[in-house]
Amino acid sequence: MPAFKKQDIATVLTYLSRKNMDKEELLVLLSKEMSNPNAVIDDLLNEEMIINDKGAFSITEKGFKKARHLHGKPHHVKGNAKTKSTKRRGLIQAAILQLLKEKPRHGYEIMKLLEKRSEGIYSPSAGTVYPALQDLFEKGFISIDEQTDKKVYTLMDDGLTFLSQIVHDEDEVFWEEWRFQLLWKQSREAVWLREEMEKFQLEFQHAMRKVMHDPSLAPELAEIIRSGRNGLIHWSEQQAKQQRDRQGGSR
Repeated sequence: MPAFKKQDIATVLTYLSRKNMDKEELLVLLSKEMSNPNAVIDDLLNEEMIINDKGAFSITEKGFKKARHLHGKPHHVKGNAKTKSTKRRGLIQAAILQLLKEKPRHGYEIMKLLEKRSEGIYSPSAGTVYPALQDLFEKGFISIDEQTDKKVYTLMDDGLTFLSQIVHDEDEVFWEEWRFQLLWKQSREAVWLREEMEKFQLEFQHAMRKVMHDPSLAPELAEIIRSGRNGLIHWSEQQAKQQRDRQGGSR
């Protein structure tokens, strides 16, 4: 993909993250910012970063990832920076350490116990559990003992110390809270909020590029951010007040 087109690609993806558009509306916006928007649109369709559903263009998850990458990485940064191929999920790592606190275990046993302790909410995969175990090993939280054809994982002192810092509940309470957090992360509401936050971050990165080229715009952007933050503060205070009122009324 030609380097000169990166900003054009980021612009198309940002516009479509705001709302779905037909081609005519999209071209009107893009024609003000690039010379050949049709070619960029065709590229993104071929790469499945956007889709055309009955004339309405929308961004895909692959497109979101590409847009975040383009906005978050300056043009002078090369693409060979070290990245992790899998996400290290804190919830799963905490649960693994909790299981190993009970006794050393091998990987398959850990996977089966995670499913059992989740009461069927979570179905672990080797692609998630084993990278998490490797990450914990690299941090010095667990050791690995090769026994015949199985690796046995054991909690180390550093791992126990780390676990005590992040878990302050009894074992039964830990697993109950763990299941609750898993349920929340998989809920429709959590997915919706994550999507909206991703869109916000995309807009922020898009705006930051404009400020980089024109620093005089920084106060305006700061005021927008401050306004949003104040809105959240007001909402939180209102929720706290309503909760106090409910508690007071129930006495």
